[in-house]
Amino acid sequence: MRAMSPVTDGILDRDGFGVGYAVYGDGPVTVCLVMPDTCVHARAWKAQVPFLARFFRVVTVDPRGNGRSDRPTRPEQFALFELEGDVWAVLDHVGARTVVLGGLCGGAALATVLAAERPERVLGLVAINPGMALGPPLPHKVQYDFEAELDTDEGWAKMNRHYWQRDWRGFWEFFFGEMFPEPHSTKQVEDTVAWATETTPEVMLLDHDADGDPRFGEGAEEVCRRVRCPVLVLSGSEDRCQSFERGRRVAELTGGDFVLLEGSGHLPNARDPVKVNLLIRDFVRQVSGDLV
Repeated sequence: MRAMSPVTDGILDRDGFGVGYAVYGDGPVTVCLVMPDTCVHARAWKAQVPFLARFFRVVTVDPRGNGRSDRPTRPEQFALFELEGDVWAVLDHVGARTVVLGGLCGGAALATVLAAERPERVLGLVAINPGMALGPPLPHKVQYDFEAELDTDEGWAKMNRHYWQRDWRGFWEFFFGEMFPEPHSTKQVEDTVAWATETTPEVMLLDHDADGDPRFGEGAEEVCRRVRCPVLVLSGSEDRCQSFERGRRVAELTGGDFVLLEGSGHLPNARDPVKVNLLIRDFVRQVSGDLV
């Protein structure tokens, strides 16, 4: 059972590759919500869609490799220009000439690139715990070699190619347990583990093995400086995936507003949806001017 059914949804054919999408509401402003890479699909926005669709038209896009989008079979199918193309193709298909973009982690990084590349189409950007390499990674995430055969499976040693292939569910149970440090997050952990296990370690490893795009890495600062629209960055003070200092830096480079959510982890949209929803709604109203 869903709180709201889409006005329209489907699988868009992009040169033989299917991209799952859905449209909710019929407001004068389009908000497009982008989830990170392959690990979860657009249902992860389930706490945002029914609320935001009261005021705006909301478009969601499933990432390559999960949800209703096709599963890549080659690393190059995860190239950043393909991910960009998926979002723009969906927005063109639904007739969204301009849009407010929202994303989380890698989805926030992708949304930032989209805003930098097509400023004439982006009214505003909401970046939640953005996954851009603007500062060092959290030490625990690089404590173990992803490629090595390790002699332990404890803790963050599970972030490892060989462990993924041995115990896919076990990795996500650990990972999302870390992503929700807030008390009483059992349901959120169950949901995200279920969504992550709709894809496979083979698909995730293709994503991992794709050539890294400099716009997420050494070129991230230059990308942020090119963003011309208003920006709202939301970061959790207890995020165990991305340092909140990375979010602060995105806000500094884009001239945006930075909100530190005290006590929040990596997915405040799921654990503190009322606060996040109100911040997004007010931001969209602010940047869309005469359209609302």
